[in-house]
Amino acid sequence: MIVGTLLGGAKSASAVDVVPHATGEAAIALTEPQSREFGLGGRLTGGLELLLVKPFGLELSVGGLLLTAGQPPVDGRLEPKSTGTAFTVMPGMRLHLGNLWLAGSGGFVQTGDSPRGAVDAHLGYDFRFGRVGIGPELGYLQVIQADDNLRPEDARLLTFGAHFALYPARPDRDGDKVYDDEDACPDTPGIRTSDPKTNGCPRRDRDLDGIFDHEDACPDVPGIHTNDPATNGCPRGDRDKDTVYDDEDACIDVPGVRTTDPKTNGCPRPDRDGDKVYDDEDACPDVAGIPTKDPKTNGCPRGDRDKDGVYDDEDACPDVAGLRTTDPKTNGCPPADGSIRIEGERIVLDDVILFDLDSPRVRRASWPTVERVAKFIIKTSDVLEISIEGHADAVGGDNYNLKLSRARAESVRTLLVKYGVPADQVKAEAFGRSRLKVQTAHAERQNRRVEFWITRTKSGGSQ
Repeated sequence: MIVGTLLGGAKSASAVDVVPHATGEAAIALTEPQSREFGLGGRLTGGLELLLVKPFGLELSVGGLLLTAGQPPVDGRLEPKSTGTAFTVMPGMRLHLGNLWLAGSGGFVQTGDSPRGAVDAHLGYDFRFGRVGIGPELGYLQVIQADDNLRPEDARLLTFGAHFALYPARPDRDGDKVYDDEDACPDTPGIRTSDPKTNGCPRRDRDLDGIFDHEDACPDVPGIHTNDPATNGCPRGDRDKDTVYDDEDACIDVPGVRTTDPKTNGCPRPDRDGDKVYDDEDACPDVAGIPTKDPKTNGCPRGDRDKDGVYDDEDACPDVAGLRTTDPKTNGCPPADGSIRIEGERIVLDDVILFDLDSPRVRRASWPTVERVAKFIIKTSDVLEISIEGHADAVGGDNYNLKLSRARAESVRTLLVKYGVPADQVKAEAFGRSRLKVQTAHAERQNRRVEFWITRTKSGGSQ
């Protein structure tokens, strides 16, 4: 089969190529009487091969054989041999199968005074180093014995050794470093490829997608470059129809969403706890919860920090125990005490605490209001600390207003302590004119104020 393939692709050489050959071998007789009467020997041959039609060549070789002396002959009428010698002249044929070669020949052998016929066969493999071929070989030589009553047996010898050849330079007409015998386009410079049909041919791009045909998995359809030989040069696919192309999709068979992470791009949005809040938005991805607008609680179980029965996501005062109401502004807050109520982190008064003009002193008319605030704080046990913020109007200098606002906050603090609020539960701060409540003219009264802020609770810690 191999020979037929090579013959089918054989081509005539443009000229006769001559290849010199040489072998150095060890030799040993295989059969009696030679295997008894002779020991190990050696054989040297040299010859020329004419490469007329590849892969076949005709050759002529000459050589010499020497066998060392062995045991005396069994037949006492024969004299013992000291050594055995032979001179060979062998025409024959050689078949090249790549680096493997087979040679067969038949010809003339001179042994002593007697000329004889012989057949010779060799199998070898050459490692190529440029033009030089060197490699192992194995041979068989059979010397045909003449009609002799004393010695009718043919001599059969096994040889093994090394082969040397000097091959002709391999032609490369187009100079592309792909030899003509391997070049599918021997007259046009090209590139080396693994495909015998394109090896040595120019780089082509039939679909004009910038990817040459020998690298293009879809050479007739424009595509894109990828690192996968199976898809390189093919159109961008989207098997799962999620609008993320397969070459970018980390989950090409499962519809997903586009992300900036190559490891998750095109994959479904995970929801480990099954609460319908995706993990990338879930503040508690391993515990089932509920969706909220707060990134810190979204996807977390419904909490109730102040233990008032109103979940934190609905509780306007999540750190102060209160009552459920239908008003989102007061739901979960302590019930209002007249004109005093809690909204979020602030104690809100409908009344205004009045101060004497250009003075930190609280007007006596506002003392009952401060007393109601004190009672409200004392009654609301969840509140552990209050900050009284003093604010001034826009009239006067910054330093003066800052001192005045601090003094007014301290005055209110003093009254709260007087009405029973522990001193360590309230502190005073001043903001002067830096946080005006109203920016219009004639708004000084609204800007001259104090505000009450809850800064620490039992359930929520410091605010």
